[in-house]
Amino acid sequence: MCKILLVFLLLLFSKSLFSQKFYLKFQHSSAIVIGHKVDIMFETFKGKGVKVFVQKDKDVKFSLKISKKKFEKVYNAILKIENDTISVKDNLIDGSFTTITLYDNFDNEKTYYASGLNSKSQNSESQRDFWNATKLIISAARLKMEDLIDYK
Repeated sequence: MCKILLVFLLLLFSKSLFSQKFYLKFQHSSAIVIGHKVDIMFETFKGKGVKVFVQKDKDVKFSLKISKKKFEKVYNAILKIENDTISVKDNLIDGSFTTITLYDNFDNEKTYYASGLNSKSQNSESQRDFWNATKLIISAARLKMEDLIDYK
């Protein structure tokens, strides 16, 4: 009985010791409006919450916590993105530039790029998944899509 309890505790400890830690980084900038930039970073911790660090332009900086369930919804939306690079052709030459990067504690990294996204992107088959992921990221960071200047 004691051996079974010891094995159970060892398995429980090893699972918490080796649980994966994820980072998600979102960056949006505009070439038209100098200094307009949004940086959001999600970092998972042991336990239930996910820490979100937000910097909008140069002045607004804050952090908040969201649930792992909300983070998983964002993470899964990003995994639905099929193309790692998306460009909107019928937009201004110097539009916005957006990146979404996923990291894990095994040094795996996956980056998705989009240039020139706007509100029409939500209806485009090739851009819809990136738009949806961006919308979830912005919502989780307690910002609005209007905070991204090209998304009006």
